[in-house]
Amino acid sequence: MISEIDHSGKIYTVNLESGIDLSIQNNFSGDAPTFFNSNPPTIRPAQSKNFIGDIGQGGSCNVPITMLNIHCTGTHTESIGHINDSGVRVVDVCPKGLMTALLITVIPRKINETNDSYHSKLSNELVITRESIQKQLTANVEGLILRTLPNNQSKKSRDYDAEPAPFFTNDAIDYIHDAGIKHLLVDIPSVDKADDGGMLENHRRFFKNGATISELLFIPDITPDGFGFLQIQIPNWGLDVVPSRPIFYPV
Repeated sequence: MISEIDHSGKIYTVNLESGIDLSIQNNFSGDAPTFFNSNPPTIRPAQSKNFIGDIGQGGSCNVPITMLNIHCTGTHTESIGHINDSGVRVVDVCPKGLMTALLITVIPRKINETNDSYHSKLSNELVITRESIQKQLTANVEGLILRTLPNNQSKKSRDYDAEPAPFFTNDAIDYIHDAGIKHLLVDIPSVDKADDGGMLENHRRFFKNGATISELLFIPDITPDGFGFLQIQIPNWGLDVVPSRPIFYPV
């Protein structure tokens, strides 16, 4: 299906059948990425006295029961309700349709190689800097999708406690906030350091005006940097976080 989108007086042609899935598929194989001492998602069949929900075990149908840490074991989207008691749910703030978005790729730097600041003590961690974003954020868009290098398949199953990920400096988040970004999507497990003393300061800075943060994406190398349209597909769950499937349509 070909759609024509009129945005800011310019017509864009988008093939809605060729969107690029930026999520990590959760097939409950035990191969999911994990973060903050979480366990991989699990699945088991429903079972009662005369029934088991597993055809492989003789059941009449499959009835799986799943358990997962949404924030720490796969692609997810969160609202401000993640960091306060506002009760704001993702379904309240995540658009149902397409939004404008920009995909950029950055190379994290060691904190001692930048003048950017962070709110808790750091040693020599890798960070995403204001400068690396500033020189690429050239379009007025609702969503910013950020891919970090190196970008390899291990992101789909990495133990981020054993291999810590980069995170944003305060200056980088402030720049994104000031640029008017409403939806921030990243291929790392958190925009903050895993343990920043419970402050989650980058989350708080972004959510002053931002609507959603999506984390633990996987952005294929074939996806070009640049402007496009984005849809964040989510289930209708009344939570501060939900599993999500961002779909990007480059133009």
